[in-house]
Amino acid sequence: MDTNTYIALSGEFARDQEMAVLANNIANMSSPGFKAERMMFQEYLATSPAGNRISYVTQAGNNHDMSAGPLSQTGNPLDVALNGEGWLAISQPDGTTGYTRSGHFQLDAQGEIVTSMGYMLQGDGGAPLVAPPNSGPITIAPDGTVSTRQGTIGHIPVVTFANQQAMVSQANGLYSSTEAPQPIATTQVVQGTIEGSNLQPVLAITRLMSAAREYTAAKNFGDAENTRLQTAIQRLGKTV
Repeated sequence: MDTNTYIALSGEFARDQEMAVLANNIANMSSPGFKAERMMFQEYLATSPAGNRISYVTQAGNNHDMSAGPLSQTGNPLDVALNGEGWLAISQPDGTTGYTRSGHFQLDAQGEIVTSMGYMLQGDGGAPLVAPPNSGPITIAPDGTVSTRQGTIGHIPVVTFANQQAMVSQANGLYSSTEAPQPIATTQVVQGTIEGSNLQPVLAITRLMSAAREYTAAKNFGDAENTRLQTAIQRLGKTV
């Protein structure tokens, strides 16, 4: 295949991947605690058989925008937002721990505080936070202490990681990390409040439109190169 076609395909593939990332951002613009992602590119240099340097474009991973989203009051006493850095720890069905900024919680049949998917919000040491039957309204203090009229039922720890960019996005607003979580005491837990997505919709849509134009340009260039090669083969292959 002609080198120009390879170059066009590398740009086409990169923009296709970027559009997938941007489309996922836009789809989650209303997801509580969602952190927008942006694809990073890097140059890949190669040498042609003729000894010429060739520059391709490749994907270098995704960058997480870890800035805080806007806080909005919901009036639901089991909704919490983090005013500051950090993550809430969630027990997943496979036994692993996920981390989230989405603080929309509810009580299950056993009185445990869980996510809308039924995943348990972890208290200190990974313990469940259980409200006794008929114990009255739940109060969550800024330091994460959870109480009812019968007393304290536990504490919501807030953790962080040395390299948050290494965290991997998962389903249901969760992230995973191979690093050990570190407690952080400076972040306040705000009851009755939800953190919204930090995506800026107008910028995201503008970037998606720009990526689509660049994808089309790369595809048109590749198609033109393919047509040029076919024409050259047909003409050179004709017998005189």
